[in-house]
Amino acid sequence: MQIVVHYHEIALKGNNRNLFVKRLIANLRKTFQDMGKIAVRSLYGRIIFSLDTEDLEEIKKRMSGVFGVANYALVREVAQDFEQMCEAAWQCFQEAQGETFAVRCRRPDKNFPMHSGEIEREIGGYILDKCAQTGRKIKVNLKEPDITIRLEIVAKLVLVSGERLKGPGGLPAGTAGKVVGMLSSGFDSPVACWQLMKRGADVILCHFHSYPFTNKASLDNCTLISEVLTRFQYNTKLYLVSFAPVQEELLSMTPAELRMILYRRSMVRIASKVAAREKAEAIVTGESLGQVASQTLTNMRTIDEAASLPMLRPLVGTDKEDIIKRSTQIGTYELSARPYEDCCSLMLAKHPCIKARLQDVLNLERQMELEQLESEAVDKAEIIQLTWRGDHVERVQLQAPTFSDNLTYGCPLEKI
Repeated sequence: MQIVVHYHEIALKGNNRNLFVKRLIANLRKTFQDMGKIAVRSLYGRIIFSLDTEDLEEIKKRMSGVFGVANYALVREVAQDFEQMCEAAWQCFQEAQGETFAVRCRRPDKNFPMHSGEIEREIGGYILDKCAQTGRKIKVNLKEPDITIRLEIVAKLVLVSGERLKGPGGLPAGTAGKVVGMLSSGFDSPVACWQLMKRGADVILCHFHSYPFTNKASLDNCTLISEVLTRFQYNTKLYLVSFAPVQEELLSMTPAELRMILYRRSMVRIASKVAAREKAEAIVTGESLGQVASQTLTNMRTIDEAASLPMLRPLVGTDKEDIIKRSTQIGTYELSARPYEDCCSLMLAKHPCIKARLQDVLNLERQMELEQLESEAVDKAEIIQLTWRGDHVERVQLQAPTFSDNLTYGCPLEKI
């Protein structure tokens, strides 16, 4: 099976275009690595690749995760011979269903003697004659045809295709540097991380948990969510950070109404340490303006003060309904919908502060020994490398978790 891939945004990259095209080709190879021999080449703003499979549904499923692809289509490749072009167009037409059709031609190779409009008219007439001979009723509709036959004349070849299938767009994974994504088991943060992957960023995932003082649901859910996201960037490093020692310090020293702000500031500092270790350049969160008390403008500004890197919030102006729709599309909805105990929800006030004063927060933090606890959280984190293998995700543990022996929780946290 032969497929032509078109990209749009990559074409605007000027002298850097080849770097993006090469990465897109490498990503296509990774996507179909387990489906037999693959041959790939680049031609005049498009990529042609061949697969040893006829499983179109599997191809559609996998192509939906290849960022940088604007659209693609099954293609027939013929010589710049008018009779061969007509026959290939007729074959594509026979595979389609509809009552109207149109022929579209693009001619990057200007050496071909016929102009685009002439080619469209001649091949359209050929298809009409063939339909008359076979008794198939068909009409020409140049505005909204049911069937579109496309010809692209490039590099002494002609590419003939029918229906174009929409790709995910964006930029190829791995072309925009590294970021650290603060990942929870909820709906928002997986979608936020996906958005950065779509822009070409390599997202290192960082999940905070309070196990063994909460159950393992969030740990298990986030690991599975990370596997789903790995489909889009092929390789993912996942940090599973025990936040319980930091929480113990915060719970004993702070008023309930400010705890969420203090939790988030500490997480941001820990994520910044992970970013420094991984040479990442920004931190990504799933926050949406006004969604919860910690996500007011004042509180987000107070939280951001703790960061040593830019804070990226791709969902800041997105409604929850739209976030859930996107999570369904990318495959994280069912995992995010599972019940879990969130470390951020432990021991919070019924009416948390919505306009935390930075000076009040700083005064509280000065009374605590957070720097050492936050450094230890990174040093003792579990680190897992996830690698996309085509039909499954491979897990390799790079660093085993270390849980503190000094915690004093003698009962469930909600009873402290």
